[in-house]
Amino acid sequence: MQSLPALPDYYEDNVSFKGKKEIVTGAVKASKKTFAEKVANNKLVKKFINSGFFNKLTDTTSKQEVMVQSGSALAICLFLRPGTLMAFPGDKNKKDCTYAAVHSISSGLWGFIVPFLLIKPTVSGYNKITKEMNKYVNKYISENMIKRRNPHLNMSSIKNADGSIKDMAEWLDREGRVFVSDCKNVRKIAQPKHISEISEETMKKYFKDLDTTSIKNGANSLVTKDGKKAHIELKDIYIALKDQESGKVKYYPLEHAEESILKEAFPNLDISSVGGKGIDRLHPDKWKTKDGKAFNFDNNSIFISDMAEAEDMIPLITGRVREEVKGKKMEIKDVCYQNNSKDGVHDLGTAVERDMIEADWANTLQDKIGGWLPEVITSYPRAVATIAILPFLLKYVFHIEKSKKQAPAEKPVAANVPLDNTATDRKAVA
Repeated sequence: MQSLPALPDYYEDNVSFKGKKEIVTGAVKASKKTFAEKVANNKLVKKFINSGFFNKLTDTTSKQEVMVQSGSALAICLFLRPGTLMAFPGDKNKKDCTYAAVHSISSGLWGFIVPFLLIKPTVSGYNKITKEMNKYVNKYISENMIKRRNPHLNMSSIKNADGSIKDMAEWLDREGRVFVSDCKNVRKIAQPKHISEISEETMKKYFKDLDTTSIKNGANSLVTKDGKKAHIELKDIYIALKDQESGKVKYYPLEHAEESILKEAFPNLDISSVGGKGIDRLHPDKWKTKDGKAFNFDNNSIFISDMAEAEDMIPLITGRVREEVKGKKMEIKDVCYQNNSKDGVHDLGTAVERDMIEADWANTLQDKIGGWLPEVITSYPRAVATIAILPFLLKYVFHIEKSKKQAPAEKPVAANVPLDNTATDRKAVA
């Protein structure tokens, strides 16, 4: 079946839904994409962004901003500026252009060497302390600071019975799962697609012993090869809700969707009949309506999340929301879940709550200061040293000096010729 272009990712917007929500029972119409979205959805761009090289590059850039900046300046000073000077000398003579090119190279090297020797080790040490906290507790980092940076950490889990610090792999968070410090590393799913868009092969994967000839009769007519009603596991069902006001669509796993979501999706559903959440939730075949009758679940509301079908990965959400305050503005956002699920199926992972986000903002600011403070402290002495050392290096190491300006040539002065107005041999003019 032909797949539709992926929808934009709405899960980091400032919203939960504002208007009334309605359940989607058909293929979602693709919205018109902006140029930026088209670029983001390009296969080559996605492959590059998801590559290990790109992840390593962004990680290095965020942790060693000063060195990345110095490296960029080095590339300009080593290649671009000297190349430009020698290719387009302008009115300058070749010697002066060579001097300027060598000066650029020397300046770039010096501007890289100093951060490499002084700043990089300092920043690397700071990053090591914040990453391997268990090795530096009560040495360079206090327990209070660890708790401030990671409000979801269960502090009682970091110590052995004798008071020694456990390895970080043994630390637990407040929900009893393996502690993960990065609250941006959230659990994602393949963007669900409507059951009518799913390929035959994928349908056979989710509906066991499916009679594929029944697909053409519609989602509610699916049967097995022996004529029984085809069955799909609860964990594989996603539903989609559309905001009538904004037109935005969000996807929820039926096994984990909040009761508020189920109430909006199925107004006639008796919520008490669905069981709990996760592994305790009952299959829709066992749900009841408010008047006690069997609930008739419409298979046209089924969306399936499968890597073979999807074009995008999106954060997993369940309808749970959190408040965020930015300045004086209050925003409502979907709660996502960390990648520390106990079983990868029925357990979602630790919910990323408001205190974790606020701590992450503070940590980012602190880490920026930790990364740039050595640069700020050394920038002035380095500039002074550059001014003092470079002329010496150019003269005695590279044996090159800037040509001295020649004094302008003096204009010739006309000789003073005495005039003799008394000459007697001057001819009279008629």
